[in-house]
Amino acid sequence: MPLPNTITLDFVGPYKFWGENKSVYSDDNKNLPGIYLWTFKTDKGYMIHYVGQTTNFAERHKTHLVNILGLSYGIFDADEAQRGIQKIIWKGLWRDKKSLSFNGELKTVYSSIHSDTIKYIDSIDIFFAELEESNNLRTHVEGSIGWNLRNNHKEFKALYPDDNHIGMSRLLGWKLRILNSSDILGLDNEIDI
Repeated sequence: MPLPNTITLDFVGPYKFWGENKSVYSDDNKNLPGIYLWTFKTDKGYMIHYVGQTTNFAERHKTHLVNILGLSYGIFDADEAQRGIQKIIWKGLWRDKKSLSFNGELKTVYSSIHSDTIKYIDSIDIFFAELEESNNLRTHVEGSIGWNLRNNHKEFKALYPDDNHIGMSRLLGWKLRILNSSDILGLDNEIDI
């Protein structure tokens, strides 16, 4: 019987959205394709908040930053997230497209949660693993990590929203081998994909 195909991910980080130290925009990995994890550091370790894949690490995070600041994405209470508790301050326009009037209501909302939004961005720790494969395979790997967290580590998925899309199809006999030097909770060393 032949050995299974293996994909190895070596997560490095944590990175930040901005700042002098370990910014996603200034690191040597900034232009690489791969898989990334948004996490919050808790007293138990890093809890996964989001899993993504990209063709360009920095460019993808510019888009994410614009969507966070533009209130398209949801905003979590950073203090509660660092305790491992999901408390959503803002659901995000992509989740709730119809209930907000754009006749000044968005300005009022933004004014009230601006400092929480900045604190949320500041609290996210980002890990990255280079993966130079096709977009379809990266999407499958991304989905496999999310599926594994959601289904096999319910105790660590509190900050990973249930409506995060998981795109994957089984690749019978493949293995995902994960290396990381940080304590990322719910991220197994090996996952069947």
